[in-house]
Amino acid sequence: MTKFIRNLLIAILCVPTCLSAQAPQTGKISGSIKSADDKAIDAATISLLKAKDSSIVKISVSDKAGNFEFENIKAGNYFLTAEAVGYNKYTSTAIVLTAEKPVVQAVDCKLTATDKSLNNVSVSAMRPLIENKIDRTIVNVDASPTNTGLTALEVLERSPGITVDNDGNISLKGKSGVIVMIDGKPTYLNATELANYLKSMSANQLDQIEIMTQPPAKYDAAGNSGIINIKTKKNKNNGFNGSITSSGILAIYFKQTNNISFNWRQGKVNVYGSYGYSHWEGFNDVTLNRDFRNSRSSDFSSYVQQQTNGKYTDFNTNYKAGIDYFASKNTTIGFGINGFVDNSYFKSHSVANFYDSLGKFTQYNDAFSDNINPWKNMSLNLNLQQKLDDKGGEIDVDADYVSYRSKSPQYSDNYLYNPDGSYVYDPSNPNPYLLNGYLPSNIDIYTFKADYSQPLKNKVTLEAGIKTSYVTSDNNAEYTLYDTATGKWNVDDGRSNHFIYKENINAAYVSVQKQVKKFTFKVGLRAEQTISDGNQITKDSAFHLNYIKLFPTTYISYQANDNNTFEISYGRRIQRPDYQDLNPFQFQLDRFTYQQGNPNLQPQFSQNFELSYNYKGVWNISANYTSTTDIIDDVLITTQDQQKNFITYQTKQNIASNKNIGLSVNYAKQLTKWWNINVFANLFNNEYKGYINGEYIDASLTSYTGNLSSRFSFNKGWSSELSGFFQGENLVSSAILAKPMGMFSIGVGKQILKGKGSLRFNLRDPFYLMHFNGTTEMDNFVLHIHSVWDNRRAILTFTYRFGKNTNQQQRQKSSAAEDEQNRVKAGGGQQ
Repeated sequence: MTKFIRNLLIAILCVPTCLSAQAPQTGKISGSIKSADDKAIDAATISLLKAKDSSIVKISVSDKAGNFEFENIKAGNYFLTAEAVGYNKYTSTAIVLTAEKPVVQAVDCKLTATDKSLNNVSVSAMRPLIENKIDRTIVNVDASPTNTGLTALEVLERSPGITVDNDGNISLKGKSGVIVMIDGKPTYLNATELANYLKSMSANQLDQIEIMTQPPAKYDAAGNSGIINIKTKKNKNNGFNGSITSSGILAIYFKQTNNISFNWRQGKVNVYGSYGYSHWEGFNDVTLNRDFRNSRSSDFSSYVQQQTNGKYTDFNTNYKAGIDYFASKNTTIGFGINGFVDNSYFKSHSVANFYDSLGKFTQYNDAFSDNINPWKNMSLNLNLQQKLDDKGGEIDVDADYVSYRSKSPQYSDNYLYNPDGSYVYDPSNPNPYLLNGYLPSNIDIYTFKADYSQPLKNKVTLEAGIKTSYVTSDNNAEYTLYDTATGKWNVDDGRSNHFIYKENINAAYVSVQKQVKKFTFKVGLRAEQTISDGNQITKDSAFHLNYIKLFPTTYISYQANDNNTFEISYGRRIQRPDYQDLNPFQFQLDRFTYQQGNPNLQPQFSQNFELSYNYKGVWNISANYTSTTDIIDDVLITTQDQQKNFITYQTKQNIASNKNIGLSVNYAKQLTKWWNINVFANLFNNEYKGYINGEYIDASLTSYTGNLSSRFSFNKGWSSELSGFFQGENLVSSAILAKPMGMFSIGVGKQILKGKGSLRFNLRDPFYLMHFNGTTEMDNFVLHIHSVWDNRRAILTFTYRFGKNTNQQQRQKSSAAEDEQNRVKAGGGQQ
């Protein structure tokens, strides 16, 4: 069998080699992009065009040294164009490629800086909504008028392959376990609190969203289905400049987002900063119908119909400031600080009606809950960038400290009544049931990393690096229960707990990339050691883990010709439990329904395979397969307390295995000068096998998702868009089946104030189509869920850009933290 596979691979690799041997003789055109003062320009877009009709042959991007190269070019007459943000477009003289002269070294392409800030605006506006790269898909946020006034989370749910459920859980191509970074830095938030944080960020603060389904060894191995990197806007120009953005959002409850950012660069010093404020209010109404039984073969013994009406209020401020000092042309030192202060409140009123096996109304519980969830976050970053040569050799060093602080009081007042409205009296079952909680949480994170990159001879690039992180999470839950007999508040020992978690991760990686004719090979290996200790002080229970795991990555890319590119990749990844999911504390909806952490969670491991094909940058088709063991999943468990009351709680468990197989297609095309369209469709199957609370689960379902964005540009600065998404019936976890849902939005925009300002109006979900319906069926209960929230919105956004500038690139910088910050619960609570 091994010999057969080896011979098959040799045959596959020989086919394109033989075909290329028969192809016509080709040549190469190379050169460099520089500014008028002879400085290299990174990330300039260079187009190679035919002289006879100006049709595009190939497009390239300049590297850090400003160099570019076009290979496998047929003999003929050509010319080049080069564009970069802040520079005028460059057009070269004629370039002749012949059999006698197959290699042409173009003279330095000198770009002159534009002296009008309006030009910067027009260049940005011309970016396509979707860009397909070899290792990632890029969403240019500002390219869509209907993104105005949305939250960062809402922009994500409109992006290709990304779905967001009602609880804010993010999945990519039907797979959960996505790591979300902001400017290359982790958020250290778990799924729910990450969603809350992204809801507090305005889309107007975002520049791009990078979607990587198979990240290379340089990135942390965390994330079952890949990495999403949200890049915020950064001004790239000299002088003083900035922007102000304000959005008013009209819905059932009024909302607003505001942001101001600035950048000042002079000589060797660059100073930047931003400040944002948002105020959100809204509702979230949930209906839970639970049918209880002893087993699947028995009749239902009782029923509960529960209606919860919740209102959230959130006040969020976020800030960022930093300074870069360009000590020399090769050395840059930087310091940055960012963070947020978030005060969120969620109040709910819940009524649960109880029925016996015959459907007779027996009693009802009236509950009032108040959850106050304030968080403070601060992140400090010190970094050094040292360029080693003019070929792209570089060393980057980062040191970070991140802190989270929270003091969260909770109140849950429950009153149990008979059908006639009288109190239910039972000496063993307290009534009223009054529960108070105080849950302070302190999380400190220290990280350090160093990355080395060096282009070598013969088109070989070497990358290597190290990283270490140390995390402490101290959580102390103090619950008190009211004693109706004595009229005193007593400590609830069953719920109170003091949980301390410490974790140290040490990592090292190496990767090599080599180009051989039409093939590009990249292999990498990352090793990570994890040492963790958890201690439930109140419960006198502790655990210790110490393990080393290897995470290989492999990429093979084959460019058959200018129009057709094939790629196959493989990677192994890990998903560690979020810090707060390890925390065994309870969060009450009422006395019979709550959420609880699980300190016994273990990491999950996945193996990912992906095969992709790209045609002209317009069509991108990919097939993927992922196998995950010890998957961490949301489960619902029903038990009975000492008073024989049915209790339902949500938690996370390792439920054995998951297999995901999918096929996705993305079509992005500028159909006309004024019409641009992007369509994404994904067909996938999820299969779960394992145990939930002792019950064997074997669930499999094929589902689909789709995104559409159609953009229109008109004269005099007008633009509009129609966008939407839809997802079919699918398994959002091993035991929760979600019904189909979707929505669409329409928007219009107008440039004003001589291009320095813009107005955008967006109508989101105008027909209120977006809601959630789900079902869970287990051996001893069946649960039906229906949820609606404040989703229909009319959004008006004003943006004004100020200041003068002389154009020069500001460096993009990430921190040492690339995993830990995704694993903290912090942030607001709006939908």
